[in-house]
This record gives sequence, C-alpha cells and structure tokens, in this order.
Amino acid sequence: MEVETRAAPGALTAVKQLAASPFGTALFEIIGQLVVARRHARSVSGENETVVQREKPEEVLKRIGDAPSEYELFSALRLVECAFQDKPRLGGAKRPRDEPIRVSQEVSLSFAASDIASVEPANEYHPPRLQQRVLGLFGPNGALPLHLTDYAYERKRYEGDATFARFVDVFHHRMLLLFYRAWANHQPVVSLDRPAENRFGGYVAALCGLGTPALRNRDSVDDLFKMGHAGILARHVKCAEGLQVLLADYFEVQVHIEEWVGYWLPVPESERTRLGSRLGFSMLGLDAVIGERIWDCQTRFRIVLGPLSLKNYQRFLPDGKSYTKLVDLVRLYVGEELAWEAQLILRREEVPLPLLGEQIRLGWTVWLGGRLEEQDADDLVI
Repeated sequence: MEVETRAAPGALTAVKQLAASPFGTALFEIIGQLVVARRHARSVSGENETVVQREKPEEVLKRIGDAPSEYELFSALRLVECAFQDKPRLGGAKRPRDEPIRVSQEVSLSFAASDIASVEPANEYHPPRLQQRVLGLFGPNGALPLHLTDYAYERKRYEGDATFARFVDVFHHRMLLLFYRAWANHQPVVSLDRPAENRFGGYVAALCGLGTPALRNRDSVDDLFKMGHAGILARHVKCAEGLQVLLADYFEVQVHIEEWVGYWLPVPESERTRLGSRLGFSMLGLDAVIGERIWDCQTRFRIVLGPLSLKNYQRFLPDGKSYTKLVDLVRLYVGEELAWEAQLILRREEVPLPLLGEQIRLGWTVWLGGRLEEQDADDLVI
C-alpha cells in the first residue's frame, strides 16, 4: 500500500487548536526559524554539502563601513557578534574591555536617513567604533538640549576635541548594547549564531526527547533537524505519514511507505512444538506451532526510495554515507519494536552497463541477464 502525505482529521484539528493559542503561535515560529536556520547553515543532501565559512572580524567591519546605509543597527551588531566568536555576546560582557566594539551616536542635528553612520577602525587606544543614528542623547530627537549637540559638534569639528561626545558615548554604548541584548534574547534564530548558548534550541529539544546534553548528538542525524521536526517527533502515536515526511525532508528524495509487508519469522528452537514433549508449546489451539517459521505481516514495513540517480542510489547502499543516517533516523522515529527494510529504485537511464574494469557491483549497481531496460531497477531490497 502506498501512503500519501496527509494528516488524520483528529491530528489536524489538534494542530489547528494549538496554532490558534499564543503558546502554539510562538512554538511554531521557533520551530520554523530553526528549520530555516538549519537549511541556511548547510544542505542535508549528500550531493550538495556545503561548509559555512565565517568572515573574519576585519572583513565584517569593512563591509559595514563601506556601505553603512545598507544595514540596520541590529543586523550590523549581529554580524559583529558572529564575527567575534571568542568574545562575550554583545551586552553580556562583565567588563567594557572584553567587548569587541564601541557603539556611539553621531553628533548631528540632521534627521537620520539610515541607522548606521560610519565604522571607525580600531587603533592602539580603542577598539572599532560603530556610529549610529537610531538612539541617543544628541540630535533633534535626543533628550539633551539642542545647544549641547551644537557644542559637541563644534568642539569636534573645529577644535578636534571629541571629549564631551565620548563622555556621553559611555552611556550610549551601554544603553544600546543592552537594547540589542533585549532584542536578541527573544529571537530564536539569533540563538543559533552560537550553538553552545542556544536557549531556544533547548526549549524545542525538550519537546522531542533531547532536553538534556546526554541525549544530544547520539547518532549521525543532525540535532537541528530533529528540533525542526519536534512536532512530528513529539507525538506519542507514530504513523507512516510522519516517517515519510522526515525521510523526504532529510534526504531530499522521493519516499513512499508500504505497510503490512509480510515475511517469514523464525520460531526459536526452544519454542517449537514437539510431539511427546513436556516442555510446553504442544497444546493444540493454544501454543502449538507447525513448522520452524511463521508468516507475519504485522511487524514489518518497507521504505521505498526513488527513483534515484546513480549517485543518490549509491549513497543508500550499506557502505554508502547515507545508509547509517537512514538507519538512525528510522530508529529515532519508529524505535526497536517494528522491523523494516528499504527498497532502492534506480532510474532506468542511469543503470550502468556490465563492463569489465568499471567499479560495478553485481546485484547492487549492475545486473546480468534479461532485465527490462524500459523499467527502473527496483529489485534491490536491503
């Protein structure tokens, strides 16, 4: 039986009720942002794996300084925070010298056209300085009288003395970093910038059985993927649709689930029926069994993957790099109660020819005899 991706009416009603509640709205937003962040971090496909390279701090500051009008204040501060991974989070340092940047206000009476004014490089006396126009005591929207803005501007422009402005920047720096920290603490995606300090990830992980550090990174499946599918993993009732969604999303291939796949189940020798035996298993209608095996179609299902390209097909073979991930993901969702098997379907146009000297494996990637070339190769079950 081929299973389509659709939810049961009862489950759909429960999801709608949860989504309508304030808690459910926040939860779905967190899970959605975790999925987006994971997809931006790296591709799960074996064909297109990418490695995220963080920019160097000086490159980030130069990029912001070259086009300051293109950045919002919080976006620029987040980039700086990501670049300085060895420093405390902005707004969380115990001492000012531990912070990688100084945030100040541009002294001006003009109305701001953009958030960022400029970025001054570091020197021997102070770290890099980011001048912003969003919030501060100076300017037409500031709390100080306008003549003090005039005074600070004239001293800096005509006398080269920025002492008064820098004194006020002591308060600007602390106020703006705390303002940024208050915003960042409530953004799930910002927490992912530093996985070791990911608070929201911990909240979602608790919903899918990963609430403590000992339960994480136990297999080859990325924990971010599990958190992104916490709604499926948290359900007590497991279904074919849930497994199909997990596998299709993780491996990015076509997946179907066939239920009630029959197979011969061996009967342990100690539980077989023997005539004249006093060890049990000989009462007709109760525990007597004829033969050494029984036919069972209740405890096994089949995962059909494909049609696949040859490259994707090879990575699902027992020695491929996706085989272990497939086993771990099925075990994560289904557990150990049910038996399963995987059927790999190779596209007919990608079946290799049986030529000597090629890296071919009989029965896995190449076939002899009268295989119908107009059909996909679908006889491999592992």
